[in-house]
Amino acid sequence: MRCTTALLPASRSEDRMKRATALLLTLCLSGALVQAETASGSDLSHEVRALRATVEELRLMESRLAASELKVKDQENSVKDLRTELDVTKTELLLYHEKAKELEKKLADGHKVAFSVALTGPVGPFNVETTLIYPKVMTNIGNAYNVYSGFFSAPVNGVYFFRFNAMDDRKSHHMGVALHKNDQRVLLDYAWNHWDDHEHVSNGVILELSQGDVVHMRLPAGYRVTDWDTRHFNIFSGFLLFPM
Repeated sequence: MRCTTALLPASRSEDRMKRATALLLTLCLSGALVQAETASGSDLSHEVRALRATVEELRLMESRLAASELKVKDQENSVKDLRTELDVTKTELLLYHEKAKELEKKLADGHKVAFSVALTGPVGPFNVETTLIYPKVMTNIGNAYNVYSGFFSAPVNGVYFFRFNAMDDRKSHHMGVALHKNDQRVLLDYAWNHWDDHEHVSNGVILELSQGDVVHMRLPAGYRVTDWDTRHFNIFSGFLLFPM
């Protein structure tokens, strides 16, 4: 608002001039004040709206931050669980490694057992079941097979493999052999010779033995097996797979 002051005639009194001047000044100040108040209210309202928008943005950021912190915490817990599982796996692997090293040491420094023996002539028939004694020793590492008794004695606790072959040439007769662990029959292999020719049987088995257990071959009553010197149709073999 613009304010102008008109010049009064010199004839007017001094009081009337003062009153008019005061009135004009009041009007000017009142208009300026209204404009100032209006301008100030508009700026304040704008600042309040801007402040509210900032507060809402901060709340949104705070919510996102809280969600991110929760996700990070869950990931940290998952990482802790994975580390725990990894530590357990490492411990188990170390135990397996130690066991493997111990077993390797036993195999390297422990007992070496292997034998293979054969008959050198016909045996049987007998009226009772009889232990077969193989007099021809081809291999007897560890001396676990007794050539006088026909028994193999386990020198250590372990898992062993045994195999045998048997042959006879009598026509119209049974032939065969049985493998025994201690006093228990494990295998019995036999055949009927229909022709005047060689009849063969063979078999093998893996046994878990304790130290001192014996394994031997027996000839059933009425059976016969036949061999000639170096032919070695009848062989009994075994060896230690691994100790326990």
